[in-house]
Amino acid sequence: MARNPPAIAWRRRLGAFGLAVALLLCGTAALADAPATDSATLLAQATAIRAKDHPRFLQMLDQLHRRQPTLSSNQQWQLRLLDGWEALFEGQYAKAEPLLRDVVAHGDLDQQSLANGMLLNMLAIKHRYDEAFALAEQLSAVLPRLRDRHAAYVVLSQLSQLMASAEQVQPAVDYARQMERLTPPGESLCRPYVYLFGALNAKGDLPPTDPAYRKAIDTCVAAGEPIYTNTVQLDLARRQADVGDAAAALALLKRIAPGVMAQNYRAHVYVLQSTLGYAYWVSGDAALAKRWALAALATDAKGDFEGLSENVYRVLYEVENKAGDYRAALDYYRHYKDVEFRSVNNTQAIALAYHAVHQQLAIHKLQVAELGRQNSLLELQQALDRKAMEASRLYVALLLVVLASIGFWLIRLKRSQLRFKRLARRDSLTGILNHQHFVWEAEQALRYAEKSSRPVCVVVIDLDHFKRINDTYGHAVGDAVLIRITALCRAHLRSIDVFGRLGGEEFGLVLPECSLDDAMEIVERMRAAIATTLFDEQIVEGAISASFGLASTDGNGYVLPALMAKADAALYQAKHRGRNRIEMHAGNASFVPA
Repeated sequence: MARNPPAIAWRRRLGAFGLAVALLLCGTAALADAPATDSATLLAQATAIRAKDHPRFLQMLDQLHRRQPTLSSNQQWQLRLLDGWEALFEGQYAKAEPLLRDVVAHGDLDQQSLANGMLLNMLAIKHRYDEAFALAEQLSAVLPRLRDRHAAYVVLSQLSQLMASAEQVQPAVDYARQMERLTPPGESLCRPYVYLFGALNAKGDLPPTDPAYRKAIDTCVAAGEPIYTNTVQLDLARRQADVGDAAAALALLKRIAPGVMAQNYRAHVYVLQSTLGYAYWVSGDAALAKRWALAALATDAKGDFEGLSENVYRVLYEVENKAGDYRAALDYYRHYKDVEFRSVNNTQAIALAYHAVHQQLAIHKLQVAELGRQNSLLELQQALDRKAMEASRLYVALLLVVLASIGFWLIRLKRSQLRFKRLARRDSLTGILNHQHFVWEAEQALRYAEKSSRPVCVVVIDLDHFKRINDTYGHAVGDAVLIRITALCRAHLRSIDVFGRLGGEEFGLVLPECSLDDAMEIVERMRAAIATTLFDEQIVEGAISASFGLASTDGNGYVLPALMAKADAALYQAKHRGRNRIEMHAGNASFVPA
């Protein structure tokens, strides 16, 4: 019997392992499989096959190193570029970066652009987003000057992917379209279509019936590009499971599994196993869901794919929780929340880096324009020196106008920056703290209370049967309900309380200087207010209820993740006991009903 899929946020979607797959993109059209009789041919063949026949590429790379003393200067830099590519493919970023920067410093413009494209990929993988977007601006500016069509093609792929990771859909689509027009002779449209799909799926919510899936898969299958084919098919299976079509997802995963395992590309093997676990959980088969989720964790013993582990830990948490192994469930839940928190931070870091670079560019352009105006004013001053006082007054007036315009634009830029910072702290729908800043404010309150051993209570709130509202009345009505419920809760809170939205219909609340009894009074007032409020018939018929999980620092310490986990466990108990109630977590493992 199928079950509703758990609320798993698939962070970074195609980009989560696409950033690694993109390292394979730097190949060109395959050359004839004739023996390489000279170094130039050997370099070209090695470049052509590195993404399609990696063992043979390694043999050619070894052969090129034996010929290194006979290579020309330009060929030496081509070999250095291949060495950098191989280091990136193996995940040896500390080794790859100096090799690629050496090519940037000494190679020709096309080689520099290829090396910068690989560096851009590495910077994004290493979460160095400020550097990545600054480099992206440089590459975008140099694109029209590239003579090598293939170099431009590779740079466009990296730019499209980086914009998709920042959820900048239109720039990502534009770069992918340019890739399509610049596809090298002899190459299929597989890769441009995959990057176009990645751009359209930047937010991870592309319907599984969207033609972009079929277009990319069919083209890559025809072109014999298994890694790119698997990239799109794995995401398609994940989306089918997301919408509850577990049968289709499992059928697809079982069909492609032999090919994925044969390719032995670790990122794809991990995603295959984790998606199987997810799809089996959606189908209701807890045993197989657990088996495949554990297989995914075993595949990633070194934690290389930790950013993709959110759904793995969530499935394991749900399975163990259902089985009654609450200790294991709590452990998996902590891992899940930790990965989710870092994923949210990573998403916001990408967005902040993207906007920061654009702000800096705007300021730089303003500074350049101001320098140009200053030069013009100096020339004007030399001419005005020969005129009378009336001309001098005209110069002063012109100068004041220029300074006023500069001041006006600088004020606008500053206001824009301040507005962006405010928006980054608040949930855009309800106006309360978003997840990241709720955690920050809550930890500050706990640290302050710990200094004087004052009690603090942590509450997790979840609206009952909220999915029915969205399914019955639509998401616009659901949003209106969330806004109304938030206002009802805030009416019963003090100025020192910390209130934030954790995600969806789940909220967090921290009550400083508040015992369990005091907290129960506050929370009961909130519960009663929600339960007794009748909504307008045009919005939702009848009343809505909420369940509350409450934990105190008394006997539990002042560590936020531990308190949140205990409050969440109490919330689960409230749901289990009938909803529209409050459950307190006291001591180590006892629950007291409201």
